[in-house]
Amino acid sequence: MATSAGPRIQAWAEALEAAMGAGDKASVTELFHEDCQWRDLVLLTWDIRTFAGREKVARALTAAGHRAGFKNGSLRENIDSEKGVAGSCESCKCSGWMNVCTKLASGVAQLQLQRGDDGRDRCSVLFTAMTKLKEFEESVDFRRPVGHSLEAQSKSTNAPELRGPQEPYVLVVGGSQCGLMLAARLKQLQVPTLVVDKLPSPGENWRRRYGSLHLHDPCWVCEFPYLKFPESWPVYPSKDQFADWLDTYAKIMEINFQGETEVLRAAYKISDAEWEVEVLSGGQVVTLNPKHLVLATGNSSIPQIPTFAGQDCFEGRLVHSSQFSGCQDDAAWYGKKCIIVGSNTSAHDIAQDLWEHGGQVTMLQRSQTCVLKTKHIRDLCAQGGYSQEGSCDGSSTAEKDLKSESMPYSLREPDMKAWVQAMKHEDVEYYRDLEKIGWRQSWGEDGTGPYMMFIRRFCGYYFDIGASKLLIDGHVQLRRAEITEVRPKSVVLSSGEEMPCDNLILATGYKNMSEWVARLISPAAAKSIGDVWGLGRGENGAYEGELQNMWKPTAQEGLWFQGGNLKLSRFHSLHLALQLKARYEKLPFKVYSEEEAFFQKMGGA
Repeated sequence: MATSAGPRIQAWAEALEAAMGAGDKASVTELFHEDCQWRDLVLLTWDIRTFAGREKVARALTAAGHRAGFKNGSLRENIDSEKGVAGSCESCKCSGWMNVCTKLASGVAQLQLQRGDDGRDRCSVLFTAMTKLKEFEESVDFRRPVGHSLEAQSKSTNAPELRGPQEPYVLVVGGSQCGLMLAARLKQLQVPTLVVDKLPSPGENWRRRYGSLHLHDPCWVCEFPYLKFPESWPVYPSKDQFADWLDTYAKIMEINFQGETEVLRAAYKISDAEWEVEVLSGGQVVTLNPKHLVLATGNSSIPQIPTFAGQDCFEGRLVHSSQFSGCQDDAAWYGKKCIIVGSNTSAHDIAQDLWEHGGQVTMLQRSQTCVLKTKHIRDLCAQGGYSQEGSCDGSSTAEKDLKSESMPYSLREPDMKAWVQAMKHEDVEYYRDLEKIGWRQSWGEDGTGPYMMFIRRFCGYYFDIGASKLLIDGHVQLRRAEITEVRPKSVVLSSGEEMPCDNLILATGYKNMSEWVARLISPAAAKSIGDVWGLGRGENGAYEGELQNMWKPTAQEGLWFQGGNLKLSRFHSLHLALQLKARYEKLPFKVYSEEEAFFQKMGGA
């Protein structure tokens, strides 16, 4: 029996291919550990799915892999092995990557094996991901167009008609970073796409935000498909730099962007398998009929605005954080008594901006928040290769994305807990100082910290770039309270304290994206889809262990969601684009369903 890692991985993969090819569920089952997991990004299921437990994995993998025509390819270079307790390779663990394919697509697979007492290798974690569609690859690298004709042509010759309908096949609502990344992918795949936004340019949303705003993640993890940031850019680009980048990216990538266009309503016509979308542009209502509608307005599109008793009598300024454009050119904020409701990222950023411009600031912490020094996020990104050193290691951003996203979310939790414990130990004085001022620190529902809070809720944290020190030093006041009443020149807190107030800023977050569906399409559509974002639980198998409704088919035919932070938007824009391209080309595929698994179980060995 082969003992080196490469042959072991190749032999296991060949056994899997044979079992799936035969539709032999019993043989597939024997290749996995009892508590195994499989994560698939479109390659076999034509969905984004995670399956946990040997029975579920074997059932789904047999059905989806058999139909897709799974085939192994060559081993990739990064093969890792680890000696077992006995020190013998006979009991060691190994992991590695392979090039794989199906009848319609090419992709990669990553597997983790462990040899059992019976001498057989079994898989504990399997990851599969589509990277391209056969015969429909992106027009990049060696497939880039020449750019000019190699033969002289008469200008009187009628130019060939453009392929595809005049109507956009895909309408993307939201022209900032999320929409542009997807549109750039679809452009390279030659899928007719229109991006619309109510603002005049892609960068305008960022340009209107407060002046102190910067990207909260380091630049290496925030790059866009096909085009890297300038090497002279700072680690944390400013909001104006990023706004200019968005405008430039849309032009360079030749994205079909239409600004100052507001989507009024959308309805899906089942009989025609297309959307009827009314947009207001140039003072006129125009109807578009795309086959697919992508909402790329992000997780921060509809503000969550609480109401307070007496707020109509308030004589000062009352704004949501999304409406706060900064103090630099607005003297109305200078020297004013400002109260911020909320204690997450926007609250801290705004508090710092107000204080730097002479404001007397109080932050109201209504619930626990996770605060950490930004260096820890930078170090965490560097572990995945997203750093200056990582940019010189020879691997592409796409390869780094694959590695960092290959692990099912539940299996990332132990590493996140260890990272949190190390951080708490290193910054014990920092957290002691925060505790002294009454700060309520959270590390998430299970101690996994801000990353899993982001995945589960998209909120609840702040990466400290200076505001926490303002709180510790007393330059920004902290109250652990809610507002019970707003008076003309003050607010009354749940503690009974009345505080003078000239300006009230509501850093109270945003509603779920399903609210946007309810307004744009219908409450019934929103109900059928459910929440957008957040890890799915066991009550809905299609979302268990994955982000709900993101980058994948939804309960509403022809409706898709593109969003998240810059890294996930970049990574999954490929998977969403490939799904849309397959539909545009009418490829013969089928999305895996739980019903299919049921019938396979009934008929499988």
